[in-house]
Amino acid sequence: MTVTHRDAIETLFQMHMGFVRSACFYAAAKLEVADLLADGPKPVEHVAKATGVDVAMLYRVLRYLASDGVFEERAGREFALTPLSQMLRTDVEGSFHPFAVVNSENGFEIAPQLLPGMRDREIPFVKRFGKHPFEILLKDPGSAALLERAWQGVHGPETPAVLDAYDFTGIRKLADIGGGHGDVLVGFLERDPSRTGAIFDIPPVAAQMKKRLDAAGLAARCEVIAGDFFKEIPVDADAYFLRHILHDWNDEECRTILRNIAARCRAGARVLIAECVIKAPNTPDLGKLLDMQMLLFLSGWERTEREYRALLESTGFELAGVVPTDSMVSIVEGRFRG
Repeated sequence: MTVTHRDAIETLFQMHMGFVRSACFYAAAKLEVADLLADGPKPVEHVAKATGVDVAMLYRVLRYLASDGVFEERAGREFALTPLSQMLRTDVEGSFHPFAVVNSENGFEIAPQLLPGMRDREIPFVKRFGKHPFEILLKDPGSAALLERAWQGVHGPETPAVLDAYDFTGIRKLADIGGGHGDVLVGFLERDPSRTGAIFDIPPVAAQMKKRLDAAGLAARCEVIAGDFFKEIPVDADAYFLRHILHDWNDEECRTILRNIAARCRAGARVLIAECVIKAPNTPDLGKLLDMQMLLFLSGWERTEREYRALLESTGFELAGVVPTDSMVSIVEGRFRG
């Protein structure tokens, strides 16, 4: 395929101007424009008055976002929701709104630190704020809860995809390590009343999970254990499930987590790692985009199948397979050698 000079420039221009798209997206999300349009199309003047911003500037932002399909521009400078902006409403389940706001407010400050961080071999977030993000979140429960909601919106569709794709036959007790909201564990329990579970997370998260299990009527079948997975994981189970945990940490940190799981395993026990598995070179891949998020914020990364095999083999497991799902994640299955 021949790429002309004009094609190359226009493509590069659109790619490079992604920060402008993000700024417009953030403005519309922060102003909660989608909520204002929830009951029907509105003239831009109405939206500007309700949000307290300049009407001409708002029109240009919404006009641009409409060209991307986020909103729909109609006659008379009216704007309406589309399937995309429906997910920007604050009142819909799994809303993208919290992520659009939180990630933008952090990302706009951190992104300029990418190149200095590369030169100094330092996490850009730490370079900007002087602390690891998890250290900050532990001291700010409100921000931690908002971030949990943000990622819940992004990763929510993975839950049914994981439960449908992987064959949980033979797993009577599933332990969710660093389980956060515990969606997969709850789904695992709800699909078979003979199953039991355990969730292991830091004390504040464990306390919230206890409330959720009580409300769901699952507390009798699921234990909740608080702790630090870098110290020990005092949980016995048939399988240990980790979703978007290992990508937060470098290889040595991941080996510590996996060794702490292995210390409780019997031969044949499984570790199920739900992560983006990086696709072949030059292949479009949401995992490669999420990997840039990890590069900016944390010490970990999205890994290839080969990298997961090495991690597993160095901690007493063997790679049993990689199961794709109808979402951005696959399930990397490890079996404990014993």
